[in-house]
Amino acid sequence: MTIEAWLAGRKGYEALGPQAGRVVDVLVRAPQFATYSSAREVAERAGVNVSTVVRTAQQLGFEGWTDLRQELRTHYLDSVTSGDPGPSRTTDAAGRTLRQDAANITALTTEENLRAIRATAEAIRSARRTVVIGSGSGAGPAHVLGHLGTIMGHDIQLALGSATTQAVQITRLRKDDCLIVLNVWRLTRALRGLTRMGRESGATVCVLTDLRSSPLAEDAHHMIVTPIEGVQGTASLTAMVAAVQAILGELTDTDSSRAAGRVQQAWNNLDLMDDQP
Repeated sequence: MTIEAWLAGRKGYEALGPQAGRVVDVLVRAPQFATYSSAREVAERAGVNVSTVVRTAQQLGFEGWTDLRQELRTHYLDSVTSGDPGPSRTTDAAGRTLRQDAANITALTTEENLRAIRATAEAIRSARRTVVIGSGSGAGPAHVLGHLGTIMGHDIQLALGSATTQAVQITRLRKDDCLIVLNVWRLTRALRGLTRMGRESGATVCVLTDLRSSPLAEDAHHMIVTPIEGVQGTASLTAMVAAVQAILGELTDTDSSRAAGRVQQAWNNLDLMDDQP
């Protein structure tokens, strides 16, 4: 049984109002996220207040959010173990994935995020050097930023290995440096501590995360909130990669074009590319 069918079969489901419906939509579209999140985090994702999340749980016959989350976790793990996502999730999966990613990018394009993107680009441009840290899925967008940003002439160093290796990089930061932190889904204690260390070093800290209420906000000078909703119960990185591309777009200027040209010339001199005539 899919999570959508399970919730729809609960007594009180038919009487749910629009606000409660938004909460249920989060549970159906992002069950993995909901299985570990607080009522506050679910409320933020649904665009409602915390009391609405609690009332929704009670309307569905649970004592409160914690009770609902526990049973949701059981259903989610059962669906993962069985390997059966259910027919409603497999129909036109490609099309629904693309439409959801398009919606995520649209949601990303707020004035607040655009200001943070521009400020992050300026922090990289003016920094002596930039260190990029992340874990898990966040490593993907981090590699895009590090690779292309370096080609554009900026001193960007990726620190994506073990926490001990990352800590070495963080201890070298100083007030004219920049720290970029990418966090997707759950926040590790190591990433939380490393971000705090970066802030205490005096570096400009820029965070890309999927939750405005993330604890990383306490140490961020600039924060970009990127939606990660997918359609198969897993996170989508499309909006976070789009945010990285927007940062790189802000960094594009005459100097970056010249730097990229020198890299291209070096590749040509070394005959690295298998260009067809």
